[in-house]
Amino acid sequence: MRSQIELPRKPDLTDEVPVVGKEEETRQAAVATEDDGQGTYNRDLKRRTRISIVWTALRLASNQFFAFVVFVVLARLLSPHDIGTFAIVTLFSEFSRILANGGMTSYIARAKVLTPELQDTIFWTNMALACITSVIVIALAEPVLGLIGQPFAAGPLMVVAALLPIVAAGASHAAVCMRQFSHKSLAIRSAISGTLGGAAAIAAAYAGWGIWSLVVQRVVTEILNTLVSWQAYRWMPGRQFSRDSLREIWGFGSNLAFAQIVFLFLVRIQDLVIGATIGAAAVGIYRTAWRMTELVTNGAIQPFTTVAIQTFSRLQDNRADLIKAYRGMILASSMVSFPALVGFGIIAPDAVPVIYGEQWVASGVLAQIFALMVVPFTLNYFASPMLSAIGRGSDMRTLSLIQLGLTLVMTWAAAPYGIVAVAAAYVARAYITFPINLWLLKRRAGIGYKETVRASLPPFLASCLMGVGVWSFMHFARPYIAQPLHLVMGGVAIGMPLYAIFLPVLSRDARGVIGRKLKKLRGK
Repeated sequence: MRSQIELPRKPDLTDEVPVVGKEEETRQAAVATEDDGQGTYNRDLKRRTRISIVWTALRLASNQFFAFVVFVVLARLLSPHDIGTFAIVTLFSEFSRILANGGMTSYIARAKVLTPELQDTIFWTNMALACITSVIVIALAEPVLGLIGQPFAAGPLMVVAALLPIVAAGASHAAVCMRQFSHKSLAIRSAISGTLGGAAAIAAAYAGWGIWSLVVQRVVTEILNTLVSWQAYRWMPGRQFSRDSLREIWGFGSNLAFAQIVFLFLVRIQDLVIGATIGAAAVGIYRTAWRMTELVTNGAIQPFTTVAIQTFSRLQDNRADLIKAYRGMILASSMVSFPALVGFGIIAPDAVPVIYGEQWVASGVLAQIFALMVVPFTLNYFASPMLSAIGRGSDMRTLSLIQLGLTLVMTWAAAPYGIVAVAAAYVARAYITFPINLWLLKRRAGIGYKETVRASLPPFLASCLMGVGVWSFMHFARPYIAQPLHLVMGGVAIGMPLYAIFLPVLSRDARGVIGRKLKKLRGK
């Protein structure tokens, strides 16, 4: 799931690869990304997974911090109408980006051997799709956006669409870097590219550019991301395009792209409905609430799911170790995401106006509603990388269609009652489809329900107990603490130690993780 008005997510990057001769380069391209562990969840793969998760978390944390600071400034300088209009631009730009990629670069993670021929085929196919998609979007922007009553979004969308070939130029490089589990040396550069884009946006907003300041942010960030990707993996595409290789990946890529499009509209179809029935300003309020919720989940869930596809792909032929890796990632992600979402849901009505300003009070209420998705939000994120790793693209397509259909029907039914009702309908849809995700994991990957429950239930219970403590503090301290900021800080200060106490008491696995960490520290 993606969202909205933020610094575009940076690709996962790697240590610099030294420039080598053509013969050695060809050999490296063919073998560098094969599994050293022969498809087993051995010590080396565990180590590489853990290190990648840590560096991905650090990268995302820094990116999210700078994105958060930039968005806070922009939210105070721009109107809800500007932000809502760009949210609609973002919807169409993300749709065109998925079409331009066609699921091609995602195959890089799953390929058992990444040959130069396969790599060239993916790169040039991606570039061709990007150029064609860019031309089509630019040509159709005005009539399509005029049709849905958002003509002011046409110009910004045209500029963003022109960036598609630039994005495609670095997509294969970033995908190879992720496959190699090397997320370290250029994490800082990735943060810098986002920060420079944000700085450009703030300067443009102060100059009175309105919605165009957000366009400037996107342009600067995307160009820098591609340059950083090329610097991270110094590979020049060749001419070994192969129709056989294209046929090999087309079925996988098209199924994945279709699922990604449906999942995109799954999250963003509300923007179109709200914009058509209530207005662009309401879209801005709704998107800002979702942006705050995703700020939490991106830091607590995305580091694990980003690495999960690489780890699961290497274990696709070893079902026992695949399940073991899944359980470990669910446990680690739940230990972080559950308390983050529960805690944020309690403080959101006070925190959002403090951060963004009083004009965003309604966004705080919506963010609290979104936080109720704590269970499906965390666990559903792992269905896509698992199904992708084991080659079940058709299941992803079916699942996404079911979710999209329910979301569309429930959103249209809720829209006449306002954006609060739309948010509640989305939460309800997430819980309706949650059992389907678990059923698919059981049927296709052999992951029983008990595996998910065993890993996620103790962190959930500990988070709920923590939530009771934080809510009690907020309720009884409110009459005595005049400043909302102080109240929010007090809630955070209460919640963290409470969770640290409850989690080891309820989770044997968590006690084991903590014990191993302490043992390592004592050993050092």
